[in-house]
Amino acid sequence: MSNSPEHRELVFRSLDEVVAEAERLAAGEVRTTGRHSFGQILEHLARTHDITTGKVVGPSPPWFMKLIIPLMKPFIFRDRPVKPGFKLPPNAEAYFWPDQEFDVATALEHLKESVRYYDTHGPLAKHPMFGKITREQSLSLNLRHAALHLGFVHPVSSV
Repeated sequence: MSNSPEHRELVFRSLDEVVAEAERLAAGEVRTTGRHSFGQILEHLARTHDITTGKVVGPSPPWFMKLIIPLMKPFIFRDRPVKPGFKLPPNAEAYFWPDQEFDVATALEHLKESVRYYDTHGPLAKHPMFGKITREQSLSLNLRHAALHLGFVHPVSSV
């Protein structure tokens, strides 16, 4: 028996699909599994896009992560789902997962705005954590990241 939270396996081919799934979930009743609420997940995804485009500057990775990340890149950029359980340093955890609740409608609007900004401005030439990566690698990472987190949001069916 697994202690892992229930998770839906999602695959997105575009950021528009991410937004459509977030809107679909926001239009009904949902439950979440894992550690975060739906509003927190949406805000987390929006903040990630904001940082990868340079719209905002997030926390800098600690020196030891800067040494380890280049070794991890071949594993991170394989076309496979992102696995849960990556532990962020405390300053990044506080930024990406603040200990507060977020209104779903407000967080959804932030996600939509961040995706529009990503679509028009694109990712930074140098990713804040992974360094030099291609536009395709950045998009793939963002899509797989969204699939991971939105997979913890489950529509509640009314029968």
